[in-house]
Amino acid sequence: MKILITFFAIVLICNSYAQEKLVNVNGKNFAVYTKGFENRKANAPVLIFENGMGVGIGSWNTVIDELAKTAPVMAYDRQGVEKSDKIYQMPTPKITAGNLKALLTTLNIAPPYVVVGHSMGGLYARSFAGYYPDDIAGLVFVDPADFTESKDDWNQIFREIGVPEKRIDEMMYNRLYQPKQLASRSDSLNFGPWSERQELGELRRTDFAEVKNLPLPNVPIYFFVGGKFEVPPANRSKDYDHERFFHVKNSKNIERWLQFIHSSGKGGALLYLSNSGHYIHRDDAKAVIANIRLLLEGL
Repeated sequence: MKILITFFAIVLICNSYAQEKLVNVNGKNFAVYTKGFENRKANAPVLIFENGMGVGIGSWNTVIDELAKTAPVMAYDRQGVEKSDKIYQMPTPKITAGNLKALLTTLNIAPPYVVVGHSMGGLYARSFAGYYPDDIAGLVFVDPADFTESKDDWNQIFREIGVPEKRIDEMMYNRLYQPKQLASRSDSLNFGPWSERQELGELRRTDFAEVKNLPLPNVPIYFFVGGKFEVPPANRSKDYDHERFFHVKNSKNIERWLQFIHSSGKGGALLYLSNSGHYIHRDDAKAVIANIRLLLEGL
């Protein structure tokens, strides 16, 4: 009996420190994971995690609990993703930023925040920082969807690797303007990831005008860039050398991201991890953890 009581006591203690729950915001439930708030000091930064496209909280399980030993953490599923409710509206940067702000307010998690975004989550992290710049203490981008790019940037990459101009025009049309219909608006299983993909396409068509026009808070900025080419042979383009395209695009992205870091005035870092793919926080969790801790120490 003593062993049983001790076991349940341990479970209760752990649950009091780490919680995964549904939180109702404006009539919709969002799946949320929090940890480390029991020791938060006044004005200490909180790590807020934005997941990749259509990916849930579990994506961060290689880093989030370890980082919670340094700072409180909060991760959540965006609208229509995994355990969060379906919301049949496009997840624009403004709407997504508003949802996150309302969620943090409901949870009584006050700023400052260090927002960590992976892939599409990097785009949403940048948007949140632009709509609520006074709340931000730092930004971390993990192989983000490139919110600094333009259509001309893509065209120049294709020209550099020798793709004919006519084929470039055809590929850009297929990428940005070919209609992609959802079978049914009530297809709640796919609407969340589908709508995020559509939103990314819409932003690319405008060269990310909404995001680029938002203010950038004067905070440290970290980028993690994966250098491992992971596209399976069956999925590679037949129009060009896909691996060469990947490396040229990475180099161009890095140039713009370095300029983005310098524009903040508070500096930061860009880490290129040649043995990591798109999910850097899973391929090299130690590097991500160590460098986010460096950012936090600098604050």
